[in-house]
Amino acid sequence: MRFLPQLADARFPFSPMSGRRPGATIGGMPTLSIVIPVYGAEAYLAGCLRTIVGGGDRLEVVVVDDCSPDGSRAIAERFAAEDPRFRVVSTPENAGSGPARNFGLTQAKGDYVWFVDGDDELKPGAVDRVIAALDASAPLDVLLVQHEKVRDTGVVEPGELADLTAACPADPGGFTLAEWPQIVDYTHTPWTKVSRREFLTGIDLGFPAGWYTDIPWTYGLLRRAERIAVVTESCYQWRQRAGSSITRTRDDRHFDVFTQWQRVWDDFEDVREPQVRVALFNHMVWHLLVVIGNTERVDPRKRREFFRRTSALYRRYHPGPDAWRPAAGVAGLKQRLLAARAYLGYEALRQVYRLARRVRGGGPQGPAAPRGSAAEAAPDGPPEQPAGPGLPAATRVSGG
Repeated sequence: MRFLPQLADARFPFSPMSGRRPGATIGGMPTLSIVIPVYGAEAYLAGCLRTIVGGGDRLEVVVVDDCSPDGSRAIAERFAAEDPRFRVVSTPENAGSGPARNFGLTQAKGDYVWFVDGDDELKPGAVDRVIAALDASAPLDVLLVQHEKVRDTGVVEPGELADLTAACPADPGGFTLAEWPQIVDYTHTPWTKVSRREFLTGIDLGFPAGWYTDIPWTYGLLRRAERIAVVTESCYQWRQRAGSSITRTRDDRHFDVFTQWQRVWDDFEDVREPQVRVALFNHMVWHLLVVIGNTERVDPRKRREFFRRTSALYRRYHPGPDAWRPAAGVAGLKQRLLAARAYLGYEALRQVYRLARRVRGGGPQGPAAPRGSAAEAAPDGPPEQPAGPGLPAATRVSGG
């Protein structure tokens, strides 16, 4: 889940919407609805909306004003005044991006829904690319789209979908989670998924409240989808901005991650395919170790409790030694420490790793990690690699 800073400056760059057809009318039901939850986004929203071009009358854009206290709604209304494909709706009260997406889904009319964040941007041609992919296939439940991460330093890092797809054991134009379990390693953000609206409303899968709400939504979606496909050409830019992401915010609400992962396992209770449960467990372990290893998320005074709860999930959902084994090297050692509930050993390992990075140079965090690596996502520890038989090493998720 993302949140956006509240900015008081109401001034913003605004220009006519390149590529739009002012005055165009929507004939019939649109193919694609882009739903954008908005709170405190006035500094970025115009930039986001200007990148939503193409699609003709097959596109609608629903901007959900989540009772934003700034000028975000006024920005969205200016776009709606210029293009009838844009609509602005409001939640009854501020509830967060997850409930705002749920509300936006009830307002959408398109055959497919794409949740976009108001401080991100679409890549040129993304709308037409997505619609073409939907046209080219038998009806899909979910279309996964490639993204790229743009850091606040300007560094651009490609997402993992293209690399994952290169090792896909099924048809990337139409598969299920059981046919390709390793797809769980793709980022669990909603903005990389275009979903059939009737499928979404039919499975009654909404975003829960709290932080990390993308986790149960994503895996619940993939579990139920009967036909998934991918677009490996980049469609989305995740703009990582200082102060605008929970991945760079120290807060006790990071403990919500345990509630969300527990929701996943409760939902998967009757999923018996061992390869799916192994892939999901492997990904959970990686993700929780990333969160605890990031000093920008977990207060050091709370790290012991976070480790204890991570260890509890590890032990509860371990698929068994014949199905999953710890990775090699330091990553595997950290996994074994989880199994043993050995927090002091984990903390000692973390300190040794930090010291080694200082010795190598580059300041307290050492030299810059490779672009897109898990080490960069988790500056207090080495990269976490997949483990266990049949799980290929893969570049890890970019999201939180």
